[in-house]
Amino acid sequence: MPPDLRTYGATPFGKEQRARLNSWLIEPTWPRGHMHMPELEGYLVALIAWPVGISAGAWLPPIWGQRGWKVPAKLASQEQYEEFVALVVGFMRDLDGGISRQSPWSDSVLRNLNGRERDEALHGWGRGFMTALTLGSQGFQSRSTSAGAAVRNIARHTSASSAFGQHAVEEVLNAVTTLVEQRVSRGPLGAIECVAPNRGTQAD
Repeated sequence: MPPDLRTYGATPFGKEQRARLNSWLIEPTWPRGHMHMPELEGYLVALIAWPVGISAGAWLPPIWGQRGWKVPAKLASQEQYEEFVALVVGFMRDLDGGISRQSPWSDSVLRNLNGRERDEALHGWGRGFMTALTLGSQGFQSRSTSAGAAVRNIARHTSASSAFGQHAVEEVLNAVTTLVEQRVSRGPLGAIECVAPNRGTQAD
């Protein structure tokens, strides 16, 4: 059944979980067209930065390369399914925490890459981002001129025909920041969490 993300709580996600998810995604026997880490990151970032209206769990099958609610043999057991979804949700929450800060997150899969490796990661990241936008009919409708420009900037810097300039990664992450500043929800993660401002302490 499609998962209720509220049951996953604040799933821990650090280097160990990131490595586990990455190694799982590069294993064989996944359906053709499943996502690897760069594409998955772009996909999840789009879902939380430019939310689209989709039914619960409908965003999961594109990750494993399926249409409709069909769980692949790779996740045949309940234990495997639960672990995989927990890792993806943990990754999504980790990304949300990173892009909610004023400066772009430091542990993006796009960081510290060069040459062909960087180009392939950027292309995959952009493909995942655009895949998320196609899940809902409102996905490409601009909330504002600047939001529409940010999406076009992401497309331009991650397309297969792009020259992938030196500052492409920063351009992409800055465009995401523009979208985050205008979002009204966090997509599958629900309402935006409000943090009360720190008013400091006052002397008696």
